[in-house]
Amino acid sequence: MTTVIIDDEPLAVKLLEHYVTKHPSLTLAATFTNPVDGLEYLGNHAADLLLLDVQMPELNGLHVARLVRGKCAVVFTTAYEEHALAGFDLDATDYLLKPISYERFERAIAKALASQPTDGASSTAFSAPAAAPNDLPDYASLGAAPANDIFVKSGTKTIRLELEGLLYGSSSGDYLSLYLADGSKILTLENLGDLIGRLPQGRFCRIHRSHFVALKKIDFVERRRVVVGKTWLPVSDGYREAFRERLKQ
Repeated sequence: MTTVIIDDEPLAVKLLEHYVTKHPSLTLAATFTNPVDGLEYLGNHAADLLLLDVQMPELNGLHVARLVRGKCAVVFTTAYEEHALAGFDLDATDYLLKPISYERFERAIAKALASQPTDGASSTAFSAPAAAPNDLPDYASLGAAPANDIFVKSGTKTIRLELEGLLYGSSSGDYLSLYLADGSKILTLENLGDLIGRLPQGRFCRIHRSHFVALKKIDFVERRRVVVGKTWLPVSDGYREAFRERLKQ
């Protein structure tokens, strides 16, 4: 099985490299500590197995798994047990908790081997979204953004969200909190990047890895902060220039 490793911890990558090269059924194709680079590679190269961390900067591993779903087997490698349910909801082959023993690694690989197609079909590279300079990948390319509302999954419910009432969104860990004008909040497992891609680009803007804001709801901007009501949101260096350009439009 051609194997790719994506983990932002160099020591974790080194251990997994050792395990992969030790296993007779695996061939190491590439390793990445930057998930965006790894996703770009998978968009241009076929792979049978992806060893994938969950909590990483720039791009959450759960989102990477959504994008490669059905294209290769995914085994999550993480220190956080609470991600397991979300991982299996994405049809993950297995879920390895760090520190990972070789014996446990072997069992996961046995599952991955058993799940391989038996009709001779080989894995193929998937079509990855094009990279945008300030919001990688360009999630807006995944589909047209709705004009007035969208549906958001929160727990067991799917809620209709009226975009006119959406002030801003902030992510923390695997959760994204959407703050509304009526003072309420919607908590969802949806990735911030995914949601941005579903929003009208002319009305909302990402200002930070963990925050986006409705442009018409901004009261004022001061230095590197945006003020919405009584809330102050930081504007990070990576998004500042794009945000300034949006304010000029």
